[in-house]
Amino acid sequence: MNKFIKFFLVILAFTACKKVEEKKDVKEVVTQKKTQENTIKPVYATMETAQVSSTDDAADDSCIWIHPTNVMESKIIGTNKQEGLVVYDLSGKQIFQYPVGRVNNVDIREGFVLQKDTVAIVTASNRTSNTITVHKVNPLDGSLEDVALKPLQSKLAEIYGLGMYKSAKTDKMYVIANGKDGNVEQWELFETAGKVAGKIVRTFAVGNQTEGIVADDYHGNLYIGEEEKALWKYDAEPDASTVRKAIATVGDTNMKADFEGVTLYDKGEGIGYIILSSQGNNSYAVFDRITNAYIGSFNIADGAEIDGTYDTDGIDVTSVAFTKYPKGFFIAQDGANTKGKDSLNQNFKLVDWKSIETALELNKQ
Repeated sequence: MNKFIKFFLVILAFTACKKVEEKKDVKEVVTQKKTQENTIKPVYATMETAQVSSTDDAADDSCIWIHPTNVMESKIIGTNKQEGLVVYDLSGKQIFQYPVGRVNNVDIREGFVLQKDTVAIVTASNRTSNTITVHKVNPLDGSLEDVALKPLQSKLAEIYGLGMYKSAKTDKMYVIANGKDGNVEQWELFETAGKVAGKIVRTFAVGNQTEGIVADDYHGNLYIGEEEKALWKYDAEPDASTVRKAIATVGDTNMKADFEGVTLYDKGEGIGYIILSSQGNNSYAVFDRITNAYIGSFNIADGAEIDGTYDTDGIDVTSVAFTKYPKGFFIAQDGANTKGKDSLNQNFKLVDWKSIETALELNKQ
C-alpha cells in the first residue's frame, strides 16, 4: 500500500471518528434539553373563579385587594377585555361587574391619599377609549368607585399592558402603560379637586410588542415583558435612565414566547420572587427577586376537579396569609377553560403558594 493511500485512509478514519463524536455531542445536547424541559413541575389549582360573561378570548389579567382588617374579605379584581372589570370573592364567586370598556390589564396599589383618606387605587388599560381608568376600592365591601378627574388619555398608538409603582423614595404613585408597538409611558398620579388626576412623566421604547409589567416598590425596579424576545429590568423612577438588563430570553431553558404576565411574590425585607408567564409552553418561570437568577418553572396541571391553565396571559400573587393559604396564593388567567370535552368561557385559577414552594423546593433556596 503506497503512502498516499495510507494517508487517505488515516484521514478518512479520523473524519469518521469526528462525526461519531459530533453525533454524540448533539445527542447529549438534545438529551440535556429534554431533561431541562422536564424540570417544569406540576401544581394544581385549589379554586377557580366564575367564568367571565363574554365568549372567546375575554379574561386576561387580575390583581388582589387585601382587606385592611379582615383578610378573608379580600377580593380578586379581574379584567374581561370585551366588557370591563369583574370583582370576585375568595371562593371565586362574582360579586361585582363594571362595564367600563375593553380593559386589558389591571393593577392595584395601597396608600393613595384622597380627600384625606388613605385608599387603594385600581387602574386598568382601557382599549375602548385608549385611556387609563382609575378606581378606588370601597373597604366596606370591595366594590369599585370611579375616582378619575377625567380619563387619563394615553398617547400610545394602542394601549395594552399596565402596572403600578409606588416610590419608596418620594412616596409618589405611578402607572406604567405600554403599547403593542413597544412604547411605554409612565404617569404620575395626584389628587386634584378631590379626584385622581395624572400626568406623563417619562416615555421610552422597549422594542417590539410588550404587555406584562410589574414594579418592585422596595428596590425601585421595573420588569417589562417584550413578548417575543425577553423579560427586561429597568429602574422604575421617572427621572432614571432607560438602561436595562435582560432577566430572561425566549430561548432560555424552560421558556418559550410569548412572555406575558409578570408578578412579584413579596417575602418581606426586599426578598422574594419575580414570576413570569411563559405562554408558549404553558408554564411560569420563577426568579430570585434580588439576584434575578432563574430558580425553576411550574405549570398548573389538570386536577381531579379543576382543569389546569393553558395559554395564560395575566398572573398575580400575594404572600398574605389566609386560613386556607398560610403563605398566600398565586392566580393565573386560563385561556382555555375546559370541562371534559367542553370549552367554557375563560376564568382564573388559584393555586396555594405552599404547593409551588414545595414543587420548586423554594424553602431550600
